[in-house]
Amino acid sequence: MPTENPTFFPSTPGARPRTPYDNLPIPARKLFKHEEALSQQAHARYEAKQNRAAEIRRSIADAKLEAIHNDREPKPSEELAKDCARQIAESEAELAALETSYSNETRLQPGGFDQVVRDFANANVLRSLKSYNYKCELGPDLVAEHDACRTTRAERLEEAKAIERAHVPAQQIETAIDRFLPDASTSVAHATRQLRTPNKTSSGRLSARSLELPMLTIPNGAGGLSRLNDTATLLFAVFGAEARDRLKAMALSGHDAANAIPIADRPAMLKKIETEILEIERRAEFIYRTGRARGINTGPRLNCHPFAILDIDFA
Repeated sequence: MPTENPTFFPSTPGARPRTPYDNLPIPARKLFKHEEALSQQAHARYEAKQNRAAEIRRSIADAKLEAIHNDREPKPSEELAKDCARQIAESEAELAALETSYSNETRLQPGGFDQVVRDFANANVLRSLKSYNYKCELGPDLVAEHDACRTTRAERLEEAKAIERAHVPAQQIETAIDRFLPDASTSVAHATRQLRTPNKTSSGRLSARSLELPMLTIPNGAGGLSRLNDTATLLFAVFGAEARDRLKAMALSGHDAANAIPIADRPAMLKKIETEILEIERRAEFIYRTGRARGINTGPRLNCHPFAILDIDFA
């Protein structure tokens, strides 16, 4: 029996696989680290809030336990009972204020996309990337310009959804229905042609054939399969012209012919909108970076593409 003789090649001293972080351009690495820092800050704020909330809940539990012990005394202290009720009310109010404050603070934070850029870097570690170095002219009100980017981006997304949901031309609908008619007629015609000749059994006996219509095989829900007559195909084959006209009338009822878009034209239209959205996202991230350099909070960031977040593109 032949044996394998593997050949081992010595590795270069100090050599190591290229990491996703190393594959990023130098300027993008700084932005990558910034997203990582934002994630760590958000986690630290959440941990601080959770720890303080746990302390408050612990004080509420202690006050409730003390009140229960006081009620079980032969002569409960009214002063102690009032003090426990006051502590519980104050702690519950402090807990509600803590949650509200954290929610308001989080809503005003720009937000980070550490996981987004990390997944992107991992998925494209073998692709060449380059810095995009996006620049544009900005006015004095960065917050307003950032909000304008949000509004424009939402409009473009609605345009893309409208293109995807737009009706197809009437011709394509009619073609889909017409294409079904020959298939149905062929399957039923084959079944009727079988009736012209007798059936010959294995013993040589001849007998008249039975009409075997097209069948459907579907799961029966009990682990088996059920075979049912394909009644729709039968009706379409027998009453083909009438069924076809009725189906077309039903399909074209409410059809928006004025705004119909052929399927072949949609990819180019969607690609154009995607390019415009990416340009808007690049501008929004540039506004965010400019505001951060000036010490201005431009508000919550848009859910942008990693190209815009890291200011990069494929080489």
